[in-house]
Amino acid sequence: MFVQCDDWGQFVSLAQSGFVTASPFRGRAHRLVVLSSETERLSPFIATGANRRIEVVRLIRLGENVPHEHLASSLSPQELNRDGISGIVIASGHQHLLPSGLLLDCQLKGIEVFKESSFWEAQRGYVDIDDPDQRAEIASNGLEFERFYGIRRRVFELLLAGSMLLAALPLMLLVAVLIKIDSRGPIMYRQERVGLGGRRFMLYKFRSMHTNAEADGLPQWATIGDPRVTRVGRFIRYARIDELPQLLNVLRGNMSLVGPRPERPYFVEQLAAAIPLYTLRHSIKPGITGWAQINASYGASIEDARLKLKYDLYYLKYRSFVLDLRILFRTLRVVLFQEGAR
Repeated sequence: MFVQCDDWGQFVSLAQSGFVTASPFRGRAHRLVVLSSETERLSPFIATGANRRIEVVRLIRLGENVPHEHLASSLSPQELNRDGISGIVIASGHQHLLPSGLLLDCQLKGIEVFKESSFWEAQRGYVDIDDPDQRAEIASNGLEFERFYGIRRRVFELLLAGSMLLAALPLMLLVAVLIKIDSRGPIMYRQERVGLGGRRFMLYKFRSMHTNAEADGLPQWATIGDPRVTRVGRFIRYARIDELPQLLNVLRGNMSLVGPRPERPYFVEQLAAAIPLYTLRHSIKPGITGWAQINASYGASIEDARLKLKYDLYYLKYRSFVLDLRILFRTLRVVLFQEGAR
C-alpha cells in the first residue's frame, strides 16, 4: 500500500531540502520514495529550507500485514523509472519488511537505495555522533578502507606535495627573511601532534607567534585577534602560508594532504575524555586540510571539536579519491577568500 504525495502535501513541501556538497543528489533534481511503517519516523525529514533538487514524491507504508506483491509492484524498477524516481530511503530497521531481492533489483537498474541514517549523512555531510544507534554502529562495525585507494593516494600526494614545495620555495624563503626581521626566535618551529594510530610526531610550521607564547607552560587554544601573534605571523596565518612547511610532513609520511587535522597531545587527552569516538580520527593519517576544515569554522573549544569530529567521521566513512580532490579544490577556494583565518 502506498500514499501518493498529494495526500502528504505538507510533508512533501517541508521535506524538500538542499543537500550539502557531499550529496550524491547534487547537481540535478531527484525524486525520492520514503519507506516507513511509523509516521513518527518521518519527523526528521521535516527540515528547514527548500530546494528543488530534492522532491519526496511518494510515501510507502511498511508493515507485517502489507502483502509483498503490493510492495513488489509499487517498488518495481519499471514503476519507479516511469515516475522519474531515482532514489529510495528506508527507515532504519525496516529492511526486513521488504521482499527479498527487491532492493537489489532496484539498485541494478540504477535506482539508489539509502538507509535513513545514510540519507541524512548525505544531506548534512556529517555523522551524527549524538545518535546512540550511530555510535553503536560505528563502534561495532569500524571503518574499512580500500588498500588500493591508499596506495594510489600516497603516490598522488607525494607528486603533488613535492611539486607544491618546489613551486612555493621562493615564497617560503621570503617569508623566512620577514619572520627573522620581525621578531626574535626561530623561523620555523616543531610542535608535537598526535597522528596515525595515536603515535606522536613533530609538525612543522612557520613561526607566527612570539617565542614566549606559552610562558606558563600550558597549551592554549588560538583565538580571534590572538595577542601572541606577531605582525608577520598575522599575515602568514591570514594567507595560510604558515602551513606550507607541513608539505615536509607529507613527504616524510607523518601526514597526508587530506585528513583530520592533527591535535596536540594535551588537547587530545581532554577531547577523547569528553567526546565519544574521538580517537577514531587516528584511524588514518592527519591532513593539512580536511572535510571538517572546509565545512566547519575554526575550532577553539570542546564543542567546536565535537562538531568537527562529525565531519571527520563522515570523511572516514566515505573517503575516496574523488572526495579528496573535491576537498583540495574547495580548500583552494577557502584560501583565496580567506575564510576562517585566525
